[in-house]
Amino acid sequence: MDCWGTFFLCLCFMTSQSETVETSQESLLWMEKLEVMARSHNSTSLADQQRKARKGFLKEVSTKLDQKESLIRGLECKLLNASFRGSNLTLQTPTIQSLIFKLGCNFAGLSLSSATMKRVPQVSHAMQFPAELTQDACRDPSRELRLICIYFFTDYFFQNTNSSLLNNYVLGAQLGHGHVSNLSEPINISFWHNQSLEGYTVTCVFWKEGASEHYWGLWSPEGCRTEKPSPSQVLCRCNHLSYFAVLMQLSPAPVPGELLAPLTYISLVGCSISVTASLLSILLHCQARKQGDSITRIHMNLHASVLLLNVAFLLSPALAMPPVSGAACTALAAILHFALLSCLTWMAIEGFNLYLLLGRVYNIYIRRYLLKLCAVGWGVPALLVLFLLAVKNSVYGPHAIPLSDSQGNGTGFQNMSMFSWPT
Repeated sequence: MDCWGTFFLCLCFMTSQSETVETSQESLLWMEKLEVMARSHNSTSLADQQRKARKGFLKEVSTKLDQKESLIRGLECKLLNASFRGSNLTLQTPTIQSLIFKLGCNFAGLSLSSATMKRVPQVSHAMQFPAELTQDACRDPSRELRLICIYFFTDYFFQNTNSSLLNNYVLGAQLGHGHVSNLSEPINISFWHNQSLEGYTVTCVFWKEGASEHYWGLWSPEGCRTEKPSPSQVLCRCNHLSYFAVLMQLSPAPVPGELLAPLTYISLVGCSISVTASLLSILLHCQARKQGDSITRIHMNLHASVLLLNVAFLLSPALAMPPVSGAACTALAAILHFALLSCLTWMAIEGFNLYLLLGRVYNIYIRRYLLKLCAVGWGVPALLVLFLLAVKNSVYGPHAIPLSDSQGNGTGFQNMSMFSWPT
């Protein structure tokens, strides 16, 4: 009888163990299904999908997007319902890692790092969950608390228009089947890069589902705060659970706040000197030679374009400030662009005229020569500016230059002021 009891006990143990392996194996197979989908469409970019949509393949593209969402939802469901022994389980494929944790109401917090992964990625990442995470869920003690973390080392499943992700990493977390939000103590998600990020604008974002018409979600910075503890690290502090990433945008580094005044004074003094010199040059040309001389007229037009450029530049800071209407700022930006193009055009005309004087000494008479030069020198820039205004008038307007506070703690990106300039 004891032998039969031992036999049944071993049989039950083997059955439960096989069920555990089977359920975890289902989750792993689901992850491999995602891997196959990502690899098979790796050569198809988002721009190609958009071109197909414009050509009438919108139904095909939307079907693929629905597949992405359904596969991710299916993986989440598999992980939440997976049976396993112990307090945690880790599943991993080349570009996807899934972690499952059984939590209790005495949860004191959890810290995860890529250093503990079986396959350590090229660039590190980490997540830190506060003890507050399980407070709302513990109000219903009948449910088992389970935290799942899904790390995607590819952006294929979260593609969005004009978005570039740091390392192409997307780190996600979910507590059971509920929604966790408005945490007083934030969830910390750290992303590292193997190079300095000083030349980039980085923004912590989460995947907001249903916020786009053409995709199954959209990157949004709501509820997340971006910090830079070091030049190669981005720290995201978010008050909810979701899929997180860091958007990158190549941009000039913020101008230190203490350099604003010196740079402003240098620009004002330099432009003022240029305005004075241009006025004096125009007066001297009017008196030194005959006003009908084409050479004098060309010089005067060049100085007039330089004068217009400097005057417009001097007026730019004042007309780019918020109290001034957007139309005035747009008009000044268009004038600034027109003056710059005129300067370049009249410089080219100066070179062309010099070639006629030195290269072709004889037979250089051109009927209505000065009138044609004025049509080119002032007309071509005007046509270009009008064309831009007609095609896209938003190309002209205020441009915000970030000014960082120099506190020496590497967190200047959090305390920014903006200095507008028409562009």
